Amino acid sequence: MKYSRREFLGLTSYALGTGLLPGCLHAAKDGNSYSVALLGDTHYDSPDPKFYHADYTHSTSKGRYEAHLKEHLRNAEMWKERMPALIHASASCATQDTAFILQMGDLIQGDCGNPATHRRMLNDAFETMKGAYGGKLPLVTVAGNHDIRGDVPEDGALAAFDAWQPPLMTRELGVPVTKTTFAFRHGPDVFLVVDFNEPRPNLGLVKSLLKANADARYTFLISHGPAIPNCRSRWFLLGLPKRDAARRELRALLAARNAIVLAGHTHCLESYDCVFPEGRITQFVANSVWAVPEWESLNVREEGKEMFGSQASLKKVKENSRTGTQNSLRQLADEYRPFIRDYFFANAAGHYRLEVSDRRVAVIFYGGSSRTPARTFLLRNNVR
Repeated sequence: MKYSRREFLGLTSYALGTGLLPGCLHAAKDGNSYSVALLGDTHYDSPDPKFYHADYTHSTSKGRYEAHLKEHLRNAEMWKERMPALIHASASCATQDTAFILQMGDLIQGDCGNPATHRRMLNDAFETMKGAYGGKLPLVTVAGNHDIRGDVPEDGALAAFDAWQPPLMTRELGVPVTKTTFAFRHGPDVFLVVDFNEPRPNLGLVKSLLKANADARYTFLISHGPAIPNCRSRWFLLGLPKRDAARRELRALLAARNAIVLAGHTHCLESYDCVFPEGRITQFVANSVWAVPEWESLNVREEGKEMFGSQASLKKVKENSRTGTQNSLRQLADEYRPFIRDYFFANAAGHYRLEVSDRRVAVIFYGGSSRTPARTFLLRNNVR
């Protein structure tokens, strides 16, 4: 069955329960202590694969096109019930101190075939998710690879996103946003939102934003692609081999700020704690792509610093000219391994609550559409 846009949004809104939520959703009263509703990748789509993808009929390769069609079917199955239930559960867990919603990129699937449909998909996703929380909380999203993904430049997906995101973030945050990399403050903290899509990561801009917010209590770097590599591919922030010098420079800058990195992209739940000569970086990778029903439970695959870059993981990586060879990934693992203090990797999907205060920074994981915390990841503990 093919839905009209109005019918689809109505059905999705009904599934999400976008009626008025308990009347406590507003910016936190105390900027020093607050929470953030955190979502990983969502790959927003329609239960009807043709709703957004009818014009996606040309491809640079048959294999790539067929792989994308499988993703459309995956999304259609997820967005019938599971994903609306997940978003609604996240909204129901918002409390009086919830300051905003943070979505880690790949808000949408993309693959629309023309810019008008791509922008409509972005708007539909944003309206659906913001509406689920009552429409009052600011919703912040970072550029993911699917958010700009067509198939050929003529699709106009990149231009559509660039015209859509900055003015929307200006409206949501109440501060001027002119680029897909930007920063905003909440209380004493800075959130640096970085577009990781090559060739767009601008180290000069990131450095200037860090300098302008040198007084921040906590520095949060928000990127769709992780800043600390999982060594299973080269697809992370500044991950191309030709960007190695910039990657190491950014790593030193973030460590000197004892930064906290929040990311997505891998469709896994991951946590890293690293101590470099310049300082500390703690990274949390969130996943909300509920592709496998069983992922509402934590399926722990690797845990402990000795498991980072394990041979078992590296053996599963196929040699590929685009993502890097096994040898280059082994070199990455060897480069980072001496600095890894803690590491966690699980197959899991759900929603998250970021809690920030003088005493601690923590991420609470809720599996699938659960409203009961499954695990707390302590990113900073300042209690003496």
